[in-house]
Amino acid sequence: MNEENKEKLVAQKEEGKNYLLAILITLLSGLFVGFIVGILFAPKPGKEIRKDIKDKSEEFIKKSKEGATDTIDKTKELVEKSRSKFEEVKGKGKEIIEKSKEKAEALKEIIMPKKEENKENTEA
Repeated sequence: MNEENKEKLVAQKEEGKNYLLAILITLLSGLFVGFIVGILFAPKPGKEIRKDIKDKSEEFIKKSKEGATDTIDKTKELVEKSRSKFEEVKGKGKEIIEKSKEKAEALKEIIMPKKEENKENTEA
């Protein structure tokens, strides 16, 4: 039951992230379209309007590229951190396994002679 609740919580978080991303994209698209429509209906000559549209479009593209680059850089950084954390946990897991094997061998050395001794006592 607890595991099921965790899965539901994770699904809700993912759904919330997707919802916020959709709102953000819609908002930015609406702002961009509103800006273009506003420029087209502004009392400026066509040449100026086209120049404004071109300038703002280039600025929008530049900012989008910068945002994408930042996102890629942050993602790479997160992947590196995750990879190093995974290696750290993997190393600790190997250490635990080795210690467990050593303890099992030590117990085997203690138990086997007693087992043989009991076997001899039951046969006699």
